[in-house]
Amino acid sequence: MNWKTDLRLNDLETTTEIEIVCKRCGLARTLRAAQLIKSEPDLALLYFDEVEASLHCSLHHCRGGVRISILHDDKNEGFVGGMA
Repeated sequence: MNWKTDLRLNDLETTTEIEIVCKRCGLARTLRAAQLIKSEPDLALLYFDEVEASLHCSLHHCRGGVRISILHDDKNEGFVGGMA
């Protein structure tokens, strides 16, 4: 199991950014969770692997499959390093 099979789109905060990258042409776009739910309401209850399978490239001539990832806000992350 991984995060794509455990997490649903409506589990995220509405301001969470999701990166959508085309596997064929490499076009990348970033949408907030609320924008994605508003544009396609049926996706809200799906798990991320199902959302990824449902989406396609936004270029009209490409329409390839996409890979999605969640962008994290690094401002709130603590230092996760150490000295050797």
